[in-house]
Amino acid sequence: MAHIDVFKGWAETIRADVDALKALLEADKASLEARKLAGGALQYLVSKMDLIPDWNEGIGVVDDVMVLRVCAQLSQGHDRGSLPTSAEVNLDRMANEADKISAFLGGGVYDKLKSYCSKLGDQAVRGRTPQQLIDDAATRKALYVELDDEIKKTVPIVVNDPVDAELRLKAYLTHKLQ
Repeated sequence: MAHIDVFKGWAETIRADVDALKALLEADKASLEARKLAGGALQYLVSKMDLIPDWNEGIGVVDDVMVLRVCAQLSQGHDRGSLPTSAEVNLDRMANEADKISAFLGGGVYDKLKSYCSKLGDQAVRGRTPQQLIDDAATRKALYVELDDEIKKTVPIVVNDPVDAELRLKAYLTHKLQ
């Protein structure tokens, strides 16, 4: 199966993926770093400045589902506290799926993607930092409304030429992650 087909399939679990990261963001017993990674990953979905513009045919949403997985994998190195079982299962699934991104991109570019994702926990998007999301329920609620709107707008990923899509995806990420 082509890598792009695997990545396309991830778009189908985006709501469960987002819910798992919301649970981590809200987990009082989780470490600050794990919560900031969750907040950074969620804000990435509503950011206009992502690695691949969402309008890019066939691959515009793929970076979004990749970032969710890499942030889930990075969160494994931190205390996640006690999460609902569904959130724990989905975070572990996403973390395991991140290995497919590494296989696709190769170690060097994947390491740059991991580094990029690790910094999302400190970046403001639309005037909000992950720390503000942790500290303020109203700020989280505003993000959740934006996330719902973004997920509703997400169209199925249509790829007519998997080889071309994979080449464009790898080229974008290699270029943007220098």
